[in-house]
Amino acid sequence: MQSSSNTYPDCYLQIRHAKQTIFTDVAETTTISDLKQILANILAIDPHTIRLKSKGQILDTDTKNLLEYGITTKQARPQDPFQLDDGSYENDEIIPYSVQNNPSNDEQQQQPIDTR
Repeated sequence: MQSSSNTYPDCYLQIRHAKQTIFTDVAETTTISDLKQILANILAIDPHTIRLKSKGQILDTDTKNLLEYGITTKQARPQDPFQLDDGSYENDEIIPYSVQNNPSNDEQQQQPIDTR
């Protein structure tokens, strides 16, 4: 029987891939295979090419779940990275990875981001 005292039903994960950071939440009973499939759908890549690592440990058994690797809702809680110690919030600063070459003011267009 599961304990109902758990305030956070999901593990909140921050996954880094190249220059991307993916935030997702999954149950601690999610298998490594299922997590790879979730990431593969987001990144539009083959799930078999994904290698996961947490705290120096390679998560290499697809049939194991996060809990079996010690990734629990206690350690993987949602966090607010922008809140300062005094309770205020820092300003968001968005820095693009690349800059368009010499666009005129009239021709500047925002390109949609493909999240597939």
